[in-house]
Amino acid sequence: MSGLKLISPFFKKYRWMVVAGFLTLVVCDLAQLIIPTVIGQGIDILSREGARADDLLTPVLQILLLAALVASNRLAWRNLIIGFSRRVERGLRDRLYEKIVRLPPRWHQEQSSGDLMAMGTNDIDNIRMAISAGLISIVDTLVMGCASLGFMLAISPTMTLWALLPMPAITLAAHFLGRRIYYLTLEVQNVFGRLTETVREKLSGFRVIRAMGLSALALGETEKAGREYLKVNIHLATLAGTFFPFLHFTSNLVVTLVLYFGGREAIRGQVTTGDFVAFLNYLAMLTWPLMALGMIFNFLQQGLASLSRLGRVFATGPEADDASGRTAPADRTPLIEIDHLSFQYPTRERPALNDLSLTLAPDRITALVGPMGSGKSTLAALLPALYQSPPGTLRVAGQLAEDWPVADLRALFGYVPQDGFLFSGPIYDNLAFGRPGATEAEVLAAAEVAGLTENLAGFPDGLQTVVGELGLTLSGGQRQRLALARALVMNPPYLILDETLSAVDAAVEAGIMARLLPRRRGLGALIITHRLTSLMAVDWVVVLENGRITDQGRPEELMARDSYFRRICELSHAE
Repeated sequence: MSGLKLISPFFKKYRWMVVAGFLTLVVCDLAQLIIPTVIGQGIDILSREGARADDLLTPVLQILLLAALVASNRLAWRNLIIGFSRRVERGLRDRLYEKIVRLPPRWHQEQSSGDLMAMGTNDIDNIRMAISAGLISIVDTLVMGCASLGFMLAISPTMTLWALLPMPAITLAAHFLGRRIYYLTLEVQNVFGRLTETVREKLSGFRVIRAMGLSALALGETEKAGREYLKVNIHLATLAGTFFPFLHFTSNLVVTLVLYFGGREAIRGQVTTGDFVAFLNYLAMLTWPLMALGMIFNFLQQGLASLSRLGRVFATGPEADDASGRTAPADRTPLIEIDHLSFQYPTRERPALNDLSLTLAPDRITALVGPMGSGKSTLAALLPALYQSPPGTLRVAGQLAEDWPVADLRALFGYVPQDGFLFSGPIYDNLAFGRPGATEAEVLAAAEVAGLTENLAGFPDGLQTVVGELGLTLSGGQRQRLALARALVMNPPYLILDETLSAVDAAVEAGIMARLLPRRRGLGALIITHRLTSLMAVDWVVVLENGRITDQGRPEELMARDSYFRRICELSHAE
């Protein structure tokens, strides 16, 4: 999607607002253009012999009426045009957010948070300025410039020729500087994204930085990113700032030429004094569009550069199963059938899963075990379509995963990864995030299963205790148990726990499993953990090694023979 296609729907939606805004702007400009002629007429009246003060009454009243017309229309176009640009800003920001949350996880892994923040702030602000100040300057340049030029030609073609003499130099300068400003703006936004990501990363990891005594190193890296941002901004400001002094010099040069050569015409009586004064006023009005050229190129080039950055985001295709026309099957029992599934990450040389076939029954609690890097977490992420499985290799409730609407597919799963992400806010809001209408009793029941009862009693405000950003005011184990309780409040048809309790000790995990497994009995669940001693009560165990299934069966069957499961259990007991 090209950048301009991003904003064209807003022009269509608010077309009457835009039309009214530009009409009032044109009326305002035209009214300003008449004022110098009236002033010239007043000066000519003063130049006549026997002029009286009453003779000035008509031009004075005309100027007052024109000034009132200018003021009222200026108020109108500012509200209409600038108001329109604010609506575009809000609409683009909403659309950008909606687009980002729908993009696949693989895309998010390749982006930095700082760059996304730069798009949502600086880039959209550049677009707003290009629409408001940039378009206003274009209209002013066309109306004021062309009309002023017409009035000047009517007064004196010779003086107009001298006034237009420096124009080619301005055109060449605008062409040369415009493209450089465009590419420099792209660089500024990219560097700003890296700076924002550096600051975000250092603030998020401040505990580790301070604990390791690396504050000076972290500050140095942040300062380095800041200096890079300062450097490219100074370069951009220098380039853009060069144009304005050049325009000031050119405009003063024009006034000098007109004053010298036009003044000679006035002395010889070829133009009246009033016409000469009016010409100088129109020259000043023509100078403003020339000055506005700098802003036009600056705003428009920055806006186009930012539109280009946003256009790349919107050009990214949605998730494969996010298309319309797909419907979820009537039977939503999450029978999961995996048929010869192979999956490889783009940055890896070897596949994470290799020709894997497995059936996960909807009424069976399955444990997935194996050494690190065996593909357990990859399989867990493929089920709720956090990554796209190869076509034809995964069926859920009898329908291919790629044929499911993505929202309906994910609604079947309660996925709890190892990191235990929490939102800044009260504990209750975190626990009831998936079910906003959940009662306090339901929330407390899930918290009890997750082993949080004692913790909640120790918090100052119980369920209303506010956790910090990302839950950093809590321990790692508390964050993980809160994330587990949040999934239990939702009571999903199929529960996936991927090393969910890795930060709690073995005794606490065993207690949680003792409460959790009976609660999920008869419902589907996939549990991934390295602590196998707490999984003797599951229905089925699957051993995964190097992306392949090497063994599976009931826990007691695997313990009865020489198996990976038995060896790890014995090592756990020995510890």
